[in-house]
Amino acid sequence: MKHFCLTIAAIILCMASFSQTTIISYNNSWKYLDNGSNQGTAWRTTSFNDANWASGLAQLGYGDGDEATVVSFGSNSKKKNITTYFRKIVSVSNPSSFANFTLQLKRDDGAVVYVNGTEVFRSNMPTGTISSNTKASGVAADDGATAQIATISASNFVAGNNTIAVEVHIESNGDGDMSFDLQLLGNPVPANQPPEANAGSDKSITLPVS
Repeated sequence: MKHFCLTIAAIILCMASFSQTTIISYNNSWKYLDNGSNQGTAWRTTSFNDANWASGLAQLGYGDGDEATVVSFGSNSKKKNITTYFRKIVSVSNPSSFANFTLQLKRDDGAVVYVNGTEVFRSNMPTGTISSNTKASGVAADDGATAQIATISASNFVAGNNTIAVEVHIESNGDGDMSFDLQLLGNPVPANQPPEANAGSDKSITLPVS
Protein backbone atom coordinates (compact mmCIF):
# COMPACT_ATOMS: atom_id res chain seq x y z
CA MET A 1 0.00 0.00 0.00
CA LYS A 2 2.85 2.36 0.82
CA HIS A 3 4.45 1.77 -2.59
CA PHE A 4 1.08 2.40 -4.28
CA CYS A 5 0.63 5.72 -2.43
CA LEU A 6 4.12 6.84 -3.38
CA THR A 7 3.40 6.00 -7.03
CA ILE A 8 0.19 8.05 -7.00
CA ALA A 9 2.02 10.96 -5.37
CA ALA A 10 4.71 10.80 -8.04
CA ILE A 11 2.08 10.89 -10.79
CA ILE A 12 0.38 13.90 -9.22
CA LEU A 13 3.73 15.68 -8.85
CA CYS A 14 4.56 14.92 -12.47
CA MET A 15 1.20 16.23 -13.68
CA ALA A 16 1.69 19.42 -11.65
CA SER A 17 5.09 19.98 -13.23
CA PHE A 18 3.48 19.94 -16.68
CA SER A 19 0.57 22.24 -15.82
CA GLN A 20 0.13 25.26 -18.09
CA THR A 21 0.33 28.85 -16.89
CA THR A 22 -2.34 31.23 -18.15
CA ILE A 23 -0.65 34.36 -19.52
CA ILE A 24 -3.81 35.78 -21.14
CA SER A 25 -7.25 34.30 -20.50
CA TYR A 26 -10.27 34.53 -22.75
CA ASN A 27 -12.63 37.45 -22.08
CA ASN A 28 -9.72 39.66 -21.06
CA SER A 29 -9.33 43.41 -21.56
CA TRP A 30 -7.66 44.71 -24.74
CA LYS A 31 -6.75 48.08 -26.17
CA TYR A 32 -8.27 48.52 -29.64
CA LEU A 33 -8.42 50.94 -32.57
CA ASP A 34 -11.51 50.80 -34.79
CA ASN A 35 -11.38 54.04 -36.81
CA GLY A 36 -10.22 52.46 -40.07
CA SER A 37 -6.89 54.30 -40.19
CA ASN A 38 -3.78 52.70 -41.67
CA GLN A 39 -1.42 51.97 -38.77
CA GLY A 40 1.51 50.70 -40.81
CA THR A 41 3.85 48.62 -38.65
CA ALA A 42 4.71 50.83 -35.65
CA TRP A 43 1.56 49.81 -33.75
CA ARG A 44 2.91 46.27 -33.31
CA THR A 45 6.02 47.31 -31.38
CA THR A 46 6.64 47.62 -27.66
CA SER A 47 7.50 51.32 -27.92
CA PHE A 48 4.17 52.29 -29.51
CA ASN A 49 1.98 54.61 -27.41
CA ASP A 50 -1.59 53.31 -27.35
CA ALA A 51 -2.82 55.70 -24.63
CA ASN A 52 -5.42 57.15 -27.00
CA TRP A 53 -6.84 53.75 -27.94
CA ALA A 54 -10.12 52.57 -26.43
CA SER A 55 -10.23 49.47 -24.23
CA GLY A 56 -12.80 46.77 -23.66
CA LEU A 57 -13.36 43.16 -22.69
CA ALA A 58 -13.30 40.35 -25.23
CA GLN A 59 -15.11 39.06 -27.08
CA LEU A 60 -14.71 42.24 -29.11
CA GLY A 61 -16.46 42.76 -32.43
CA TYR A 62 -19.84 43.41 -33.98
CA GLY A 63 -22.70 41.70 -35.78
CA ASP A 64 -23.17 38.48 -33.81
CA GLY A 65 -24.92 39.84 -30.74
CA ASP A 66 -22.70 38.00 -28.24
CA GLU A 67 -19.92 40.60 -27.96
CA ALA A 68 -18.77 41.85 -24.55
CA THR A 69 -17.49 44.98 -26.33
CA VAL A 70 -19.01 46.23 -29.58
CA VAL A 71 -16.48 48.02 -31.78
CA SER A 72 -17.18 50.36 -34.68
CA PHE A 73 -17.01 49.34 -38.34
CA GLY A 74 -17.22 52.93 -39.57
CA SER A 75 -20.04 55.13 -40.79
CA ASN A 76 -21.07 53.08 -43.84
CA SER A 77 -22.34 49.51 -43.39
CA LYS A 78 -21.55 48.78 -47.04
CA LYS A 79 -17.98 50.06 -46.74
CA LYS A 80 -16.88 48.72 -43.37
CA ASN A 81 -13.32 49.13 -42.12
CA ILE A 82 -11.33 46.12 -43.29
CA THR A 83 -8.96 46.05 -40.29
CA THR A 84 -9.37 46.47 -36.54
CA TYR A 85 -6.28 46.58 -34.31
CA PHE A 86 -5.82 45.09 -30.83
CA ARG A 87 -2.97 45.34 -28.31
CA LYS A 88 -2.18 44.02 -24.85
CA ILE A 89 0.90 44.16 -22.60
CA VAL A 90 1.59 41.12 -20.44
CA SER A 91 4.35 40.39 -17.96
CA VAL A 92 6.46 37.23 -18.24
CA SER A 93 9.07 37.17 -15.49
CA ASN A 94 11.16 34.31 -16.87
CA PRO A 95 10.45 33.16 -20.45
CA SER A 96 13.15 30.47 -20.22
CA SER A 97 11.05 28.64 -17.63
CA PHE A 98 8.64 27.78 -20.43
CA ALA A 99 9.31 25.22 -23.15
CA ASN A 100 6.98 27.20 -25.44
CA PHE A 101 3.60 28.93 -25.50
CA THR A 102 0.22 27.83 -26.81
CA LEU A 103 -1.80 30.46 -28.66
CA GLN A 104 -5.55 29.98 -28.95
CA LEU A 105 -7.03 32.56 -31.33
CA LYS A 106 -10.70 33.12 -32.11
CA ARG A 107 -11.09 35.32 -35.18
CA ASP A 108 -13.73 36.32 -37.69
CA ASP A 109 -12.64 36.48 -40.43
CA GLY A 110 -8.81 36.50 -40.53
CA ALA A 111 -6.02 37.67 -38.22
CA VAL A 112 -2.28 38.18 -37.83
CA VAL A 113 -0.63 37.92 -34.38
CA TYR A 114 2.61 39.61 -33.32
CA VAL A 115 4.75 39.28 -30.19
CA ASN A 116 7.01 42.26 -29.52
CA GLY A 117 6.69 43.35 -33.14
CA THR A 118 7.44 39.95 -34.72
CA GLU A 119 4.77 37.98 -36.53
CA VAL A 120 4.18 34.61 -34.87
CA PHE A 121 0.93 33.42 -36.47
CA ARG A 122 -1.58 34.25 -39.17
CA SER A 123 -4.93 32.60 -39.79
CA ASN A 124 -7.24 32.82 -42.82
CA MET A 125 -5.03 35.50 -44.34
CA PRO A 126 -3.13 35.64 -47.64
CA THR A 127 0.63 35.26 -47.75
CA GLY A 128 2.97 38.21 -48.17
CA THR A 129 2.81 41.73 -46.80
CA ILE A 130 -0.35 42.66 -44.92
CA SER A 131 -1.81 46.19 -45.00
CA SER A 132 -4.93 47.79 -43.57
CA ASN A 133 -6.72 47.13 -46.88
CA THR A 134 -5.80 43.43 -47.05
CA LYS A 135 -8.95 41.34 -46.89
CA ALA A 136 -9.21 37.96 -45.19
CA SER A 137 -8.80 34.94 -47.45
CA GLY A 138 -12.44 33.99 -46.98
CA VAL A 139 -15.40 34.02 -44.64
CA ALA A 140 -14.83 32.33 -41.26
CA ALA A 141 -17.47 29.60 -41.39
CA ASP A 142 -17.45 29.23 -37.60
CA ASP A 143 -18.01 32.99 -36.99
CA GLY A 144 -14.92 32.97 -34.78
CA ALA A 145 -16.24 30.35 -32.35
CA THR A 146 -13.44 27.83 -32.90
CA ALA A 147 -9.97 28.45 -31.49
CA GLN A 148 -7.13 28.42 -34.02
CA ILE A 149 -4.17 26.90 -32.17
CA ALA A 150 -0.47 27.61 -32.67
CA THR A 151 2.74 26.96 -30.75
CA ILE A 152 4.98 29.99 -30.17
CA SER A 153 8.66 29.72 -29.31
CA ALA A 154 9.72 31.06 -25.92
CA SER A 155 12.48 32.99 -27.71
CA ASN A 156 9.85 35.50 -28.87
CA PHE A 157 9.36 36.70 -25.30
CA VAL A 158 11.55 38.79 -23.01
CA ALA A 159 11.76 38.97 -19.22
CA GLY A 160 9.28 41.64 -18.14
CA ASN A 161 6.66 43.32 -20.31
CA ASN A 162 5.72 41.83 -23.67
CA THR A 163 3.39 43.30 -26.29
CA ILE A 164 0.80 41.07 -27.94
CA ALA A 165 -0.63 42.76 -31.04
CA VAL A 166 -3.37 41.38 -33.28
CA GLU A 167 -4.92 42.76 -36.45
CA VAL A 168 -8.29 41.28 -37.45
CA HIS A 169 -9.43 41.56 -41.08
CA ILE A 170 -12.88 41.02 -42.55
CA GLU A 171 -13.52 39.28 -45.87
CA SER A 172 -15.29 42.17 -47.60
CA ASN A 173 -16.42 45.74 -46.98
CA GLY A 174 -20.00 44.52 -46.67
CA ASP A 175 -19.18 41.76 -44.18
CA GLY A 176 -21.88 41.42 -41.55
CA ASP A 177 -19.73 40.55 -38.53
CA MET A 178 -16.28 40.61 -36.95
CA SER A 179 -15.01 39.12 -33.71
CA PHE A 180 -11.83 38.61 -31.71
CA ASP A 181 -10.68 36.83 -28.55
CA LEU A 182 -7.38 35.25 -27.57
CA GLN A 183 -5.90 33.01 -24.91
CA LEU A 184 -2.16 32.51 -24.30
CA LEU A 185 -0.80 29.64 -22.19
CA GLY A 186 2.77 28.97 -21.06
CA ASN A 187 4.01 25.37 -21.25
CA PRO A 188 6.69 24.77 -18.61
CA VAL A 189 9.93 22.92 -19.20
CA PRO A 190 9.34 19.38 -17.87
CA ALA A 191 10.93 18.82 -14.44
CA ASN A 192 13.52 16.04 -14.17
CA GLN A 193 13.48 15.52 -17.90
CA PRO A 194 15.47 12.30 -18.60
CA PRO A 195 18.63 12.74 -20.69
CA GLU A 196 18.76 11.41 -24.23
CA ALA A 197 21.27 8.60 -24.83
CA ASN A 198 23.87 9.27 -27.51
CA ALA A 199 26.04 6.32 -28.59
CA GLY A 200 27.90 8.35 -31.17
CA SER A 201 27.89 8.03 -34.94
CA ASP A 202 26.95 4.77 -36.66
CA LYS A 203 29.80 2.33 -37.34
CA SER A 204 30.03 -0.71 -39.67
CA ILE A 205 32.26 -3.76 -39.77
CA THR A 206 32.92 -6.46 -42.37
CA LEU A 207 32.78 -10.10 -41.31
CA PRO A 208 34.68 -12.23 -40.68
CA VAL A 209 36.80 -10.13 -38.33
CA SER A 210 40.40 -11.41 -37.84
